[in-house]
Amino acid sequence: MKIVVVGCGTTGNLIIPKLKGDITIIDRDIVEEKNLNRLIQFTKKDIEKPKAEILGKKCKLKYKIIDLDYSNVKILKSDLVIDCTDNMETRFLINEYCIKKNIPWIYIGVIGNQGRTLLFNQDFCFRCIFSEVKGLETCETAGVDMNIVEKTCNVALEEISKMKSRGLWANGEWIKVRKNKNCPVCNGKFEILKGKREKIVKYCGSSRYQFNGNYDFELLKKRFKKKGDWFVVDDFYVFRERILVKAKDEKEAKLKLSKFIGV
Repeated sequence: MKIVVVGCGTTGNLIIPKLKGDITIIDRDIVEEKNLNRLIQFTKKDIEKPKAEILGKKCKLKYKIIDLDYSNVKILKSDLVIDCTDNMETRFLINEYCIKKNIPWIYIGVIGNQGRTLLFNQDFCFRCIFSEVKGLETCETAGVDMNIVEKTCNVALEEISKMKSRGLWANGEWIKVRKNKNCPVCNGKFEILKGKREKIVKYCGSSRYQFNGNYDFELLKKRFKKKGDWFVVDDFYVFRERILVKAKDEKEAKLKLSKFIGV
């Protein structure tokens, strides 16, 4: 079975080493010291390095250090997609692609002391349940209970092995979910696949902001005398088509970036 896992954070650290088959892992993020207590596969020597690269090499799996978006979403083509991300924008993108291409996918989400594992096919989709994301709690505001993370991941692993059951796991019971007749995705409207996305993204549980744009990566690499597919300069992590900035808030991040490159 060909499986693509998006996200090498808390849930990804538990799920990925236990998977078997043709596995590809995807992540855009860097290991931070303050998150090591819930990233069980990483150590201090991995700080400031891409999560996908570290976990991919450790588990001997294929990996991609990319920011998943509409331009590269075809990398999700597989028999199953597993969502271990920490942001709704990426989940909406995964949902649109998988529903359009008829690929089953599993959502794994843990906030505070609550965990959910959902298996989606064509019966209903992620947007049927989460039509609005404003006001939802995050791992920054509610924290993460590692015992709940482990239990939620075990449910996901069980579903991956069966791939027959359908529905939502909540409080130890199966709940039937129906399609939302007003869901844009179920009605064939794939807005995110057409390029609709946020230009600035705040990473959950992190002090980093991602700026998406057409930056001259080769010029920046030459200016700072760097090599490779990504590099670090002070508070900036520079990748092709995106830059991560360490900052206390969005305003400071924009100011730092404007001084670094000009926005």
